[in-house]
Amino acid sequence: MTAGPGVLALEKVHKVRLDDERRFELEVPAFLVRQGDRIALLGRSGSGKSTMIEVLAAALRPEAFGSFMIQHPEEEAPRDIAAAWEADDDDYLSATRARCFGYVQQVGGLLGFLTARQNIALSLAILGDKESSAVEELAETLGLERHLEAYPAALSVGERQRVAIARALVHRPALVLADEPTGALDLGTAQQVMGQLTETADAWGSTLVIATHDRQLAEDFGFRLIEAEIAIEERSQWTRFTCLDG
Repeated sequence: MTAGPGVLALEKVHKVRLDDERRFELEVPAFLVRQGDRIALLGRSGSGKSTMIEVLAAALRPEAFGSFMIQHPEEEAPRDIAAAWEADDDDYLSATRARCFGYVQQVGGLLGFLTARQNIALSLAILGDKESSAVEELAETLGLERHLEAYPAALSVGERQRVAIARALVHRPALVLADEPTGALDLGTAQQVMGQLTETADAWGSTLVIATHDRQLAEDFGFRLIEAEIAIEERSQWTRFTCLDG
């Protein structure tokens, strides 16, 4: 797979989190994602992978940041997230997240009072698109046709993850972010779900960044591995992620 033009680029990001037990610092000197990339953030539990995913999704504002641009392939100009953070422009940030990002949580994050169809269509509804045939297309691709009117409680864990994948892709985002998307699955189901995630993202033109502790699974599906660099002191942890071409 050959990576294409830049989708996401950020520089000089620094995020601090504090609790009663410790101080956590995330540093991102530079992070570049190109169209068609598959990137896996690797690290043990508690290493900061989820925090990194939240930052990449523009859902968590860092204390310090240089630049942060996201480019949707259907738009002429990139969106400047750093400028929106600087201006406290929540409306712009919300619109950018809705248009440019898709998100898959470890256990799906589905709304239990909505059917599978309604959960998948949620991203479209936020964008004001209620007539799209994309829900049915993705349901067929992911083998969910007979489950569209079912509620999450009636689905298996693997089926719920497939619904979450469909919801993340249905609006054709520039970037799909997945936080331990197979962490709650057995090995066989994890292989199946990861295969469906990567193949469907490719078919729908979305780029993938995942957080995972499963190096072998990431390697099996052709992800470029970005290791967490970690330093731990008595009551503090410092983590760095860097991703550049090459």
